[in-house]
Amino acid sequence: MNTLSSRDSILKQDKSQVLFDDKPIDFGFPEWQLQEILRLWHQGKSVNYISKWTKRNPHEVFLALYEAWMDRKIDDIEKAFSSGAKLMIPPGKGKVKK
Repeated sequence: MNTLSSRDSILKQDKSQVLFDDKPIDFGFPEWQLQEILRLWHQGKSVNYISKWTKRNPHEVFLALYEAWMDRKIDDIEKAFSSGAKLMIPPGKGKVKK
């Protein structure tokens, strides 16, 4: 669902939020880099390892893997939430506010 577009949005702009708007995340990837991320993932490398290898923000690597999971190119996205992946969460940001 595209809620914010050039035409009338489904959500009123004053009652909606653009995700990742204030984060230093680059959503553009060269095709070779996406292939490298998938190759390393299939080799069992962690999000943090892939991030260091490709010199990308770990959040960008995760989002690339998440899109690959949505496109059914990988089926083990849950692996990104275990072991080394917890380093992705900044201190104090792991708790959900009610």
